[in-house]
Amino acid sequence: MNHHINLKLNGKSIVGFPGETIYECARRHGIEIPVMCHDPRLDPYSSCYVCVVEIAGMKGHQPSCSTYISEGMDIYTDTPSVKEARKTALELLLSNHYADCIAPCRQTCPAGVDVQGYISLIDKGRYHDAVALIKETNPLPAICGRVCVRPCEVACRRNLMEEGAAVGIDYLKRFAADQDLESDNKFVPQIKAETGKRVAVIGAGPGGLSTAWFLRLEGHQVDIFEASPKAGGWLRYGIPEYRLPNELLDKEVENITELGVKIHYNKRLGDNLSYGHLKVEYDATVLTIGSQKGSSVGCPGDDAENVFPGIEFLKNREATGQQLDFSGKTVVVVGGGNTAMDCCRTAIRCNAKKVWVVYRRTENEMPANPIEVHESKVEGVEYLFLTNPVEILEDENGKLSAVRLIRMALGEPDASGRRRPVPLPGTEFELNADIVLAAIGQQTDVNFIDDINRHTDEGALKITRWGDIEADRKTLQTGIPSVFAAGDGVSGPATIIEAIAQARIAARSCHQFLSGLPVEPVKKEFLSKKEHFKTLTAKDFKPYYPRQLRQEMPVLPADERQNFKEVELGYADEKTAQTEAQRCMECGCNALYTCQLKKYSTDYEADQKAYSGEFQEYRVDFRHPFIEIDSNKCILCSRCIRICREVVGAGALGLVNRGFKSYVAPAMGLPLQETSCESCGLCITTCPTGAISENYDYKPTPLPLDTIQAIDMFGSEGYEINLHHYKGQFYRASSRLGEINKMGLINRRQLFGYKLFNRKDRLTRPLLKKNGHFVEIGFDEAYRVISDKIKAGAPDENAFFGGARLTNEELYLIQKLARAGAKTNQVSSFHYLGRGEGYFFDSNENASYCDLRGASKIFFAGNEIHLDHPVINHIAFNTRYKENIELVLVTKNPKSRFSKKVDRVIAVENYFYFFKAVNHFLVSNGLQNQAYINKRTEDWDEYSDRLKACDFEELLARAGTDAETVAGFAQEYKDEMNAIMVFQEKELSANASLSIHNMAMITGKLGKIANGVLVLKEKNNAHGVIDMGMDYRIGVGAEPVEDEDLQYRMAFRWKSGDLPVHTRDVYTLLLEGQIKNAFVFSEDPLGCAVDKDKVKRLLSGIDFLMVQDLFLTETALQADLVMPASYPWEMGGSFTNSQRKIQHVEKQLAGPLLQTSFEQLNQLLTRFDLTSPDTPRETLHEALSLLPKRGDYKELRFTYKDDDNENRLFAHACDILLKSVNEEFAEKLHW
Repeated sequence: MNHHINLKLNGKSIVGFPGETIYECARRHGIEIPVMCHDPRLDPYSSCYVCVVEIAGMKGHQPSCSTYISEGMDIYTDTPSVKEARKTALELLLSNHYADCIAPCRQTCPAGVDVQGYISLIDKGRYHDAVALIKETNPLPAICGRVCVRPCEVACRRNLMEEGAAVGIDYLKRFAADQDLESDNKFVPQIKAETGKRVAVIGAGPGGLSTAWFLRLEGHQVDIFEASPKAGGWLRYGIPEYRLPNELLDKEVENITELGVKIHYNKRLGDNLSYGHLKVEYDATVLTIGSQKGSSVGCPGDDAENVFPGIEFLKNREATGQQLDFSGKTVVVVGGGNTAMDCCRTAIRCNAKKVWVVYRRTENEMPANPIEVHESKVEGVEYLFLTNPVEILEDENGKLSAVRLIRMALGEPDASGRRRPVPLPGTEFELNADIVLAAIGQQTDVNFIDDINRHTDEGALKITRWGDIEADRKTLQTGIPSVFAAGDGVSGPATIIEAIAQARIAARSCHQFLSGLPVEPVKKEFLSKKEHFKTLTAKDFKPYYPRQLRQEMPVLPADERQNFKEVELGYADEKTAQTEAQRCMECGCNALYTCQLKKYSTDYEADQKAYSGEFQEYRVDFRHPFIEIDSNKCILCSRCIRICREVVGAGALGLVNRGFKSYVAPAMGLPLQETSCESCGLCITTCPTGAISENYDYKPTPLPLDTIQAIDMFGSEGYEINLHHYKGQFYRASSRLGEINKMGLINRRQLFGYKLFNRKDRLTRPLLKKNGHFVEIGFDEAYRVISDKIKAGAPDENAFFGGARLTNEELYLIQKLARAGAKTNQVSSFHYLGRGEGYFFDSNENASYCDLRGASKIFFAGNEIHLDHPVINHIAFNTRYKENIELVLVTKNPKSRFSKKVDRVIAVENYFYFFKAVNHFLVSNGLQNQAYINKRTEDWDEYSDRLKACDFEELLARAGTDAETVAGFAQEYKDEMNAIMVFQEKELSANASLSIHNMAMITGKLGKIANGVLVLKEKNNAHGVIDMGMDYRIGVGAEPVEDEDLQYRMAFRWKSGDLPVHTRDVYTLLLEGQIKNAFVFSEDPLGCAVDKDKVKRLLSGIDFLMVQDLFLTETALQADLVMPASYPWEMGGSFTNSQRKIQHVEKQLAGPLLQTSFEQLNQLLTRFDLTSPDTPRETLHEALSLLPKRGDYKELRFTYKDDDNENRLFAHACDILLKSVNEEFAEKLHW
């Protein structure tokens, strides 16, 4: 048979494999084909037709996800017709995609600041992160939080709630920025590697400062040349201090210079600074000169004495420091923008007797911030609307005496869309005035143009007909390739946030130029908008959002404003800010950075309005506590329906209605949690658009997340996962394909339980109990306390407990500390305490997860495998779907949810006696696989003799079953070609586990491919507990601790003599009160106790209790000393899954601890003159060096047990994380 297929892909000869689709083959060869309805976990479906390709000799386009390759096939994936077909398919999907990619606030922000994102971070109290997010697009948040014109608030949909005001976006930005500036750990961005390139920036205004920020982050050296003696430009010389204090401005400037940016003051281009010098010393230049030349009133007489451009008035007052005195004078300010507001309010502070603002339109048309208008009125400014100056009147000395004004009316709209003011004849009147300030426009001063053009030898710098610098509007590159421009000098007078936005564009283009790349604009991003479908009104929001009034900004009382103290005082406290943050309506999509529809619509330049017309609108379904369904975003790919049915085996979702009105909904229209839904979340993982997403119990945050690679912290399958975070705060978990996770699955606990990693009550310092209260102490003092306690008593009065959450390296060091330091074998894990040795080796011969794919029948024992180990459930039920095999359940609860999913149920009352009865039937009837037994096992004769001596009827009675059922099961399991028995330690006792293993050996199935048993441990590193010797009876590798070879290897490796050999049962010692010092690592026996009173009695004899954990657990609260614990990604380490596969997690994030858990253990070892490797990898290598030198094979051993030993002392594997997520599921789902 030929195992290769020869074909052509885009004209290139390639090799494919039988059974590959075009999509799979192309992807393997590095060619991306867009897909919307395809999920590799499902069979091809072909519903979206976005993945079409051309195949030579075939009519029309073919879906690549469902078309299999064949010999000689000639495929084209990128022809114009293919691209057009994909675009059309996307536009058809978009025509009914009633959703917002980003919120209107972000859409209208010139800089594209992620408003929804930083408000969500403020809501969580993460001000540092909020500032980090803002500074990705706006490096001046404290400034903009005070003086931005706030187009975002105009667009805010909270305005539609008829509450009188939008969300206080700028107030919140200011609050976060101020918190960050005042902190001891303010945000400092990471600078890329130095490039060696140098950039000159002309002007230290908002555009120049921002340009320098963005270029410096790319690793370029940046020097700013500023004509004035101080930085800030219009921020300093045009905005009065009562709005923007200079001290605050200086702090923002300092944030930029601290990155290595240098500012050279009193340097004016074309005067004492020549472009000839810049051209030689710098690789590029960015002009950010602003527009700071004022305009006159523009009517006869405007050259009279005491008539000034408003910006000159503001600039001179700041530059000279002169406090003007307008006592007894009347000031008239002409204009309606923010400069006019600054002029009139400054005039009030200069003691003017009367201040008028003359504006030719109505108040509604004023471009000034409405808050500024309001505050000016509070301070005493009066307004003359629909009024315009027609002449400045002078006295006999040429001084201003009055202004002749004329009334106006609004006529037809002008080019800006505003109604044009028209003079009303015969309405002129005079207004006495002593000073007139013209605030009606600004101009750009480009007196340096000749100097630049004189010294350039490539291109020329040009000026527009409006007197501004000419530059490409999309890249801001000028006619000189190495010269860029940004801000008011390009656009004419605009806003601070527009200058910042242009600075980012210019910096990006400059970076491209410096990097030798083509200077190209950012590709236009596709954005879905609800406004593309209809005009939104109050009725779209008021029924669904609670009414919540704005938290107003505290201000100075009006009678205390005769100075330049800041008027707006900022929110008083965090509660106020977080209350205001709650008003955000979360308009943007949480799948912003993962949505495939958005990505491909951007790639193919799709137009959402191309097929505009009828659309469907749905109410979002939030009823399920973990899963949100927004059918407005659904593209009807049916991936969620299919994965629920074909992989999960639940069938909780379906399509309602037919044709254009179809939508996905829970079965029978019920709330999803009242259906067969198992809350596994696979529907979320498969949705390409965010139509099914996590139902967050916190304000969601569509952020640009970073990713760390981890191993599932809850399940023992060892599935590879990704944790997605922003600055160390986790916001999502996802599956990661790997050696174990071949299907891309994820356990529900991990999918939803990542939030536990963000708990604010995380322990970070050692706590010592003094007089009944905890006090923080240093790590050195904590080590002294621990070592003193260990050394003070007899060795066997100490006991060490290691949890199944810990890494192998931590577990190894704990038992090393006990045996070589404390000289005791009293080590254990509360998780396995008193439960027997049956769990020690039960997973050593496990069938692999892949073996389930080859099973001809799968047997389960238990009630809740689908909930506790959903990924195993998924593999089993997907195998049933694809291979049509039977699933059989042996259970004590035949009415369980799992019982309803399988094909057949066998009800029993006791697992141990049922499987012992099965074994009795097999052996008594000579049905054993004797050849297998003779070759592979030990202790058969003793086992079989004792088993046959049992009373079969008594076994049946204690099992709660009958002979026919036992015989049928025994024969069925024995005769099945590929039979696997799946169960979990949580539900079956250690002796029951031994009985199942005995059954697998009797039938000759244990250890064979696609046969035997698959036992699932309860916690992510429960296997490591055994492998690392965390039991008084065993050492590393589960070797008997008294084994002479093991004793020799430990003594040699640890360089320690007198290692303990004798063993005593730790559980018995606890019961007898002989353990006086207990050292508990990452376990919570009190919090997880099945019988709390019993456990309290068990621990009552302990005199000194040390607990190391992530949080103050119930056990930690009773401790004398508490040590903080680390997550594995904060220190590195490994886990051993239920297949005995060791998997590593690297250190990827810096945690909040001064010393990690791993480092703490190493430090404790030094207190006993013991050494240990410096890294987890080396530590694991040391542990593995203690393993015995074995051959390739070890005999299997039959173990006989008379009775069951169900003695589960602790739930949740004695782990606070597992307990927390289990309790959350139980509380919210009422299971």
